[in-house]
Amino acid sequence: MKTDLKDFDRRAAIAGALAHPLRLRILDFLNTHGPACVCQLVEVFGCLQPIMSKHLAVLKTFGLVSIRKEGLKAFYSLKAPCILNFFECADKAFENHKNSL
Repeated sequence: MKTDLKDFDRRAAIAGALAHPLRLRILDFLNTHGPACVCQLVEVFGCLQPIMSKHLAVLKTFGLVSIRKEGLKAFYSLKAPCILNFFECADKAFENHKNSL
């Protein structure tokens, strides 16, 4: 079965969304701790609210997190937990590379 070039474009876009350490940390946190509001994530990661909101918007755009509103607060949760398989694969590739040196 041949993979459509558009599939590769979509995968590259997702890889771009994952191309920042803070976004990876956010996904890991949401997987471990469950839904969290922006204020909680700002406190946990020690960054400014606009920066956190920007990174969450990127993750939301690519379907990696979802938002649930409660009054004035927005709670983010992991929408595509299968993306965490990428973490395991990346760790294994890094170990293989390190061991081959």
